Amino acid sequence: MPELPEVETILRGLKPQVVGRRIRSVRVGDQKVLQLTKSDFRDRMRHEIIRKLSRRGKFLIFELDVYYLIFHFGMTGQLTFRDPNRKDSQNFIRHSVTGLQRAVQHAPDQHTHVQIQLDKGTALFYRDIRKFGKIFLIEKQRDLLTGFFERLGLEPFTADYNVGSFLKGLRHSKRSIKSLLLDQSFVAGIGNIYADEALFEAYIHPIRGVQSLRRSEKIALFEAILRVLERGIKYGGTSMRDYVNSDGEKGSNQDNLRVYGRQGDVCYRCQTVIQKMVVSQRGTHFCSSCQLC
Repeated sequence: MPELPEVETILRGLKPQVVGRRIRSVRVGDQKVLQLTKSDFRDRMRHEIIRKLSRRGKFLIFELDVYYLIFHFGMTGQLTFRDPNRKDSQNFIRHSVTGLQRAVQHAPDQHTHVQIQLDKGTALFYRDIRKFGKIFLIEKQRDLLTGFFERLGLEPFTADYNVGSFLKGLRHSKRSIKSLLLDQSFVAGIGNIYADEALFEAYIHPIRGVQSLRRSEKIALFEAILRVLERGIKYGGTSMRDYVNSDGEKGSNQDNLRVYGRQGDVCYRCQTVIQKMVVSQRGTHFCSSCQLC
């Protein structure tokens, strides 16, 4: 699932390509990815101009004239920009290690569920093999947007993400720390990959109860979250399977992961073999030496 760094990478790639462009028409394949009817989606989007792009947690937000167009990519959602002056790739290439299925630029196929035709012959394609992603369209009112995101927690890289608020969010939790990190109402944008990476950076075992953490460990985790997210953005996101950026290219942060996906390999810090277990129904990677339980 694309997490905060992946969505931020898509945003940065699309912004110079689409801001200021007018939506000419919309084509919808599978209704499942929409949170309104096909006809309503097509009619409301037509002639809107893309004014601004932003992000909240794992959500990508297009600010139009009358509406907010919001994407959540689920497990396999891909949003790419198509330029008629570039050649389409003829095949979707599956990476032998990551399993990523990608193309630099592609023509519509059976998995391309939404085509947003823009001016000058350009387009946005939303492609989603498993169709767990969702596309929302809500009226452009600040209170509606605030209500849409009311359950999301602290947003990293903003003033709201500060030590005081972070410690407050930990104060009464009786859960394991890995379980809490996966909860978007605590910190928005963190998923399985970056939770494992942050816990490793902070020397905290994933199944430690929140109440067992010392203040110094909590602050270390607060800082580690920012570091691993920054690293993910720097390297264009983590492509373990289907994530691609707005040009259809994979990220490279998978080459910089310390623990996630490295079970059976040795820890970079202590040479202990990285282990994997299940926490909150998610595969969880850790070093039993660096991250004591």
